[in-house]
Amino acid sequence: MTVYVVEADAAVRGWLVQMLESTGLPAIAMASATELLACLPAVDPACLVADMLLPDMTGLDLQAQLRDMGVILPIVFISAHADVPTAVKAMKAGAVDFLEKPLRAQEVLAAVHSALSRPEGRRVAQGASAEIQGLMARLSPREREVLGLIMAGLSNKEMARKLGLSPKTIEAHRAKLYTKMRADSLADLVRKGIEGGYPPLA
Repeated sequence: MTVYVVEADAAVRGWLVQMLESTGLPAIAMASATELLACLPAVDPACLVADMLLPDMTGLDLQAQLRDMGVILPIVFISAHADVPTAVKAMKAGAVDFLEKPLRAQEVLAAVHSALSRPEGRRVAQGASAEIQGLMARLSPREREVLGLIMAGLSNKEMARKLGLSPKTIEAHRAKLYTKMRADSLADLVRKGIEGGYPPLA
């Protein structure tokens, strides 16, 4: 059971390795996607914790290359910026989670353990999906509409124009979404939206 850490920032990379190993999880650190691809993971089970913006390619490019090479490796992406369209693409392509920096140890560990427990990169456990479907059932039609636009990457102002509402009203709907979906971050809201099967983005 090994965690591959691909992160260009030496301080973040070192913190991740130290934190993972302190909990008994062996970690192998690399500074670029090229390093990972040069020594394709041979340990099973294993997972990958990778920055979305690496010096040699994006996280999405790395994910695609691994898939094209037939390497099944559950991925937890990390990023300094909550780029919603990127997060949606990554998770619809099989990523287990998308975490925002600054990272929290418990959040990373939960995502890693989830990844290691899902053979063949399977993303959604039936129990979790059922729970999230229950949360989504509490959303009003307008809140579902706003969720879809958030996951499409629209800003509050863009959503306000599209729906004919004021930005303040959009902010109120977003606040209710976070509460009803029990989401503590934008990435968490996106993850739960995807796991709940909504919206059906291409």
